[in-house]
Amino acid sequence: MKASYAHEAKHDGVLLMLHRRRLLGSELLPVKDWPQVDGREGAAARYLLACLDSGEGLARDGGILLAHPAVAALPATVAEALGLPSLGTLSITLAFDGIMTDPRARIRASWYDADDRKVRMERIGALARWGTREGRLSGPLYELMEAIDAYNSTEGSEAETRIAAWAPVQAALRRTAGEEVRTDDRFLTSLTVYQAGAVALDVFETPYGPDFLPVVMGREKAASLNDDAPAPEGADGGEAEPVQRDLVSDALLPEPLQRRFAREVFAGEAQSRDAYVLDRNTYLVLDPSLKIALDVVRKKRAAPKAERIAFLKNPRADIAEAIGDKSHEAAMSLLVETWQYSERVLGLGVWEPPPLPWLKNKAGQWLPERFPVQIGQETIEMDRELFQTLKSEVAQACEEGVEYITVEDRSLRVDDVQDAFETLGLDRLGNEPAPAEEDQPEPPGQDTSDDDASAADERLVIRQNLDSEEFAVTYAPRAVAIAPALPVPTLVSTRPKPHQTVGFDWLVACYRAGWPGALLADDMGLGKTFQALAFLAWVRKNRLQQGLDRGAQNRPILVVAPTALLRNWIEEAERHLTPGALGERVDAFGSSLRHLKTRKDEHWTPETALDVTRLRAANWVLTTYETLADNHRAFARVAFSVAVFDEAQKIKSPGAINTQSAKAMNADFVLGLTGTPIENRLADLWCIMDRVVPGYLGDLKAFVATYENGDEENLKRLKSKLDRPQKESTPPVLLRRMKTEILEGLPSRDFVTTCVTMPPEQAQAYAAAVLRAQVGGTTKGDMLRAIHALRGVSLHPSGASDCDPLDKMSVRNWIARSARMQHAVEVLEKLRVSGEKVLVFVEDLEVQALFASAIATHLGLDRQPATINGSIPGEKRLEIVDRFQSSPQPFDLLVLSPKAAGIGLTITAANHVIHLSRWWNPAVEDQCNDRCYRIGQEKSVTVHIPIAVHRDYGESSFDVRLNALLERKRRLSRDMLLPPVEDGDVETLFGQSIARS
Repeated sequence: MKASYAHEAKHDGVLLMLHRRRLLGSELLPVKDWPQVDGREGAAARYLLACLDSGEGLARDGGILLAHPAVAALPATVAEALGLPSLGTLSITLAFDGIMTDPRARIRASWYDADDRKVRMERIGALARWGTREGRLSGPLYELMEAIDAYNSTEGSEAETRIAAWAPVQAALRRTAGEEVRTDDRFLTSLTVYQAGAVALDVFETPYGPDFLPVVMGREKAASLNDDAPAPEGADGGEAEPVQRDLVSDALLPEPLQRRFAREVFAGEAQSRDAYVLDRNTYLVLDPSLKIALDVVRKKRAAPKAERIAFLKNPRADIAEAIGDKSHEAAMSLLVETWQYSERVLGLGVWEPPPLPWLKNKAGQWLPERFPVQIGQETIEMDRELFQTLKSEVAQACEEGVEYITVEDRSLRVDDVQDAFETLGLDRLGNEPAPAEEDQPEPPGQDTSDDDASAADERLVIRQNLDSEEFAVTYAPRAVAIAPALPVPTLVSTRPKPHQTVGFDWLVACYRAGWPGALLADDMGLGKTFQALAFLAWVRKNRLQQGLDRGAQNRPILVVAPTALLRNWIEEAERHLTPGALGERVDAFGSSLRHLKTRKDEHWTPETALDVTRLRAANWVLTTYETLADNHRAFARVAFSVAVFDEAQKIKSPGAINTQSAKAMNADFVLGLTGTPIENRLADLWCIMDRVVPGYLGDLKAFVATYENGDEENLKRLKSKLDRPQKESTPPVLLRRMKTEILEGLPSRDFVTTCVTMPPEQAQAYAAAVLRAQVGGTTKGDMLRAIHALRGVSLHPSGASDCDPLDKMSVRNWIARSARMQHAVEVLEKLRVSGEKVLVFVEDLEVQALFASAIATHLGLDRQPATINGSIPGEKRLEIVDRFQSSPQPFDLLVLSPKAAGIGLTITAANHVIHLSRWWNPAVEDQCNDRCYRIGQEKSVTVHIPIAVHRDYGESSFDVRLNALLERKRRLSRDMLLPPVEDGDVETLFGQSIARS
């Protein structure tokens, strides 16, 4: 079908409509018929339909309204096919009329065409017109103009409002290209505005008890703790490992400005303002919600000692209440939990920072050992080598009285470098300062006694088992009043699979033996939730039979899980259990939480923050880790029969608030559920087990010393201690089965590893990368950069460039330049003929986007395949999966990021997986495979792994060595508990792929 586009610029986007050509004119084509359009217009239609999936477009008035930011970011060929103008050949000169803080100041923009002639420009969003010509603004230029208009619209406002409105202008200026934006305005270029969107607490002891000051940070430092938040990803789309922030290096302000703001400005005012002048032409802007959070911090500083202690234990709850945040999501994204905070705050008291030198961060995460540092107006990627160079140059400059130094072809002011050193907590020569006594603030409030502190609920100060075994649960066999058999069909309406019956029997055996808990660590897709539900139904029936279901003897069941999984728990209970098998359910999460919240009056305390009477009367309670942490003192007043911690790796960090709160709960039996008991290191497993069976693995210090040194015999003994009975009469405390062992009810799964010779262009780029690595350095950072380069080239030598996704010949050429791409496309072509669905995993976000567009063009698909990555919200991901699962089309594909789509999604409509790029962590790669190979899959599954091989390097090619490393780890993990990433991985890959190439 032939059709053509028409567009109309509107204030909220550009409305794009397709008109079908008729003999006597044209008619509007409904969006549902757009996939039938031929040629480049049809390819562009697929692009727009994908924008509907991602939320960048809306169906409106018979067409698709594309948001202005998306219009500005359109690929040139797509814009051309849509009939939109190309990027305008315009440049802009900016100047300030007045001073930024003045009520009448304005930013003046002057536009110039390609011949440098001044023109009068009219703009609607991303579309511009000057004279008889029109064009699109680039993405950065569009953002800049929107920010300038917003600033100018505040004319007549107070200085604080004007400063706040300038911050987006400054951010947009940094993203624009020099040839697009020019300015000779010295005031404009000298302005520095810091935009604060989050806060951390700097906690310290005083003679009057704990005190704390705010450390402002950028919003990006507070990764959302909301379970439905987009998964964080690295720059290449890969996993961004969750990290605890640092009070010094992650602070938004340089140390002198942070000290001035906290100790002089913040401490000296009664209420926070929108913006502050910190220095000459240097300003701080606060997000509106952050202002409220800072006011809460200020109020709590002046509170009695006991109230300060309670606030430090869980500051999120007070902040959430102040900003009217019933779900606590906003409070989670405002508060940054630094490692210093985690070490100092415990229960309702303040920790002495525990000396944990034996619990060092694990290296070998294959992420560059570089971090951004602001030096003057430049952001520089700092590593150890550059740091030492800067130290040396600064020391010499100070001796010689030189004002500037030159490092890596950059001219840097010595003062700016020294300011950067101070930002990192060093002295002005880059050395660690000598220890100094903490400045003692004025006594907070009027309280100088310990009376209030004694009133705090000391039960929540838990024993840690960190460097000595302080706490271990003793146990005795439990009496049971019913048969220890799976209650089918009286309680469980679904007939279990054989391995699930084994799992149920094991749980009952642990319960009867008197174990305080057990860890069910089955591979993903084997039905851990079903086994847990059957066990919970049995426990409740047993307590009913014993008469322990009434009055004070009633002990509800507690289920703690991420929000998305709680919905799954409800659905699974309705599907697999008979009505009423678990009794009355209380939802203590999401919008339902407000029904449990109590009114704050003069009698309110943290212990009564929730309706504890209702919780005690319930039969099972569902909540999230964050809600549990925010209301831990109320939950701790309830005695639970069983506490289930699903996705138990969420309590793998000893110092995190979530972990502390989970370990403070009072439960007769604790059931941990996780498919990944070791995400990064063996200490993860220790922390989970310390909640499940406290003291069973000893103290953390001894555990790390014994098992984290990689000794294979010790690792085998650890595995045996966990998954083998230690006495004849007691079952093991851990049960872990892999799908390779459990074949009942699951179809077959095949792994097809195919070696493909690199085409000439890719081989040449690979050889060049090897040569650069061979002549380069051998520090850990050098090796990491070399490995990243080889990974990138092995995927595609030109990445996401040099391809028009709407042109078949251009797409064909792009595919032909990559060995992996060639094979993946060959597989897709065959699957289209056979009518099977497939998941394609690729981590590079730019390649991911191009591949989705290019494969639609290459295969002539009606619709561009949907993409799931870290930018797609949780609910949107579920919509995409539901549509894929229910699609009547025999052939379909999804393009996914390994981390964002590796957990929490069931996609059994697909029975093929292609790893277009491989993930370095075998556990993550296995999780990706498990999206379709799980209970509910009815077809045989095939996992395709294309391996790019260089003709000359052969077995030393990066893909070959990576495959061997992953297979070795999988093989060893069958016999011992092995962390998926080890310190020596980087050196191993570097040595095998570079030194021996």
